[in-house]
Amino acid sequence: MGSDKTTYMSKLLSTDLTSTPQDLSNKARRVLEVRDEVFAHWEARVKQSIAGAQSVAQPVLLDTLPMFYGNIVEALSPEFARDTAVGDSTAAAGHGGERARTTEYRAVEVVHEYQLLRDSLLTVCAHHAIVFSREELDIVTRSFDQAILDSVDEFTTIQSAFRERIAATLTHDMRTPLSVVLNTAHLLTRVDKAHITPLAKKIIDNGRRLEAMFKEQLDALERAPAGTDRLKVTQWDALALAQQVGEQFNDSTAQSCQVSGQPVNVWWDRDLLQRALENLVGNALKYGASDSVVTINVAHSHGRVIFSVHNCGNPIAPEQRAEIFRYLNRSGADEQPGWGLGLPFVQDVAIRHGGTVVLDSSQARGTTFSMDMPCDNRARSINP
Repeated sequence: MGSDKTTYMSKLLSTDLTSTPQDLSNKARRVLEVRDEVFAHWEARVKQSIAGAQSVAQPVLLDTLPMFYGNIVEALSPEFARDTAVGDSTAAAGHGGERARTTEYRAVEVVHEYQLLRDSLLTVCAHHAIVFSREELDIVTRSFDQAILDSVDEFTTIQSAFRERIAATLTHDMRTPLSVVLNTAHLLTRVDKAHITPLAKKIIDNGRRLEAMFKEQLDALERAPAGTDRLKVTQWDALALAQQVGEQFNDSTAQSCQVSGQPVNVWWDRDLLQRALENLVGNALKYGASDSVVTINVAHSHGRVIFSVHNCGNPIAPEQRAEIFRYLNRSGADEQPGWGLGLPFVQDVAIRHGGTVVLDSSQARGTTFSMDMPCDNRARSINP
């Protein structure tokens, strides 16, 4: 059973990590079988149609979309408690967030990506004689419509926050040299000619400071707004780390932590990933049902690795999902102690590795946090 589950989850790559395998409908299984062909068709069209995508490597280009595709497969299967690909999941928002942080996209290009993916899915399925019923086509349509809304909303939120930081810097850091320029210019109107030269030099010096600050901020606007911090990157096996963390919690708690997945070599900052995974597992044990098993899964596809941590128990309410990665937020704070620093740290680690964290939470499926990141981060290393 454990081997079947590993194969199943590695192939499906949906945003939930269920405690037992569930069978797909025949239609859903056929859609899953053509996934790689759909993405190959989509990637070719994206690089042809979107200028900003031409220089983006495949692992970055795909980001959370394979998980979104897996959710579509589940939504097409009546055995799964999922109405659309975005229900109870933040996969689409994660996609928009990555685009804002790692590309030079505009919002319209994020929309275009989803439109091209929808068209590629329908084109490839038609080529393989996969015919959708009216109800199934409605599921696909609603999934893409909501994914576009979620993705663009996160994309614009991150870009707005970045520009707010730039504006704050402009107003705060530039006050001092501007004040010197104005005060000195005012003094020039009151002094004799012998004292003009040093005062004029002060104006020039502070004017140049302002010029340098403006250039710095304009350069920052042209760079990715986040995720550029350098990492201590080494090569190691992601599954081995998951097993180490699982054994660590099994030795120290009465609850059970199980590990599944596939070995895969990654170039990541191991210390940061260990701390992030420990945070996710610790939260799963802390907030999950007391008698449930916490599952860690490692999946690999298209140059990306997904660390997933699943627990059963009460789901995270929809109104809390937008705030859960903010510092000092505490979900269920009245029931459990803590300062809410763990999940923002996990998100920060994923962002610094060119990825994101996706949340999937419902009463039927439990709660899953997935860190979805490119395997190779040597370009982000302190010593690339």
